[in-house]
Amino acid sequence: MFAVSGMLTVLVAALALYLASPQQKLARRPMPAAGWTGLAGLILGLVLLWQWAGPATAIFIAMTLTTLAWTIVPPVVAWLRRPKEPAR
Repeated sequence: MFAVSGMLTVLVAALALYLASPQQKLARRPMPAAGWTGLAGLILGLVLLWQWAGPATAIFIAMTLTTLAWTIVPPVVAWLRRPKEPAR
């Protein structure tokens, strides 16, 4: 239970940190307050993962999931918001 909760918390926190970025394209405007929420979520996710795995493994999992979210979300958002071509 700690593993799934920790992983989901880290993924949501990474998304919140992405929303705080001025270059993000998911929301219409950056959400600076989401940065603090994301930081708190990362810490909470790390604590949850730490209960399940050791410290090195918990940090590795958290950083891998954060990197995964920051790698996947921007191209997907750009693809979804691309200009639509008229049908032929």
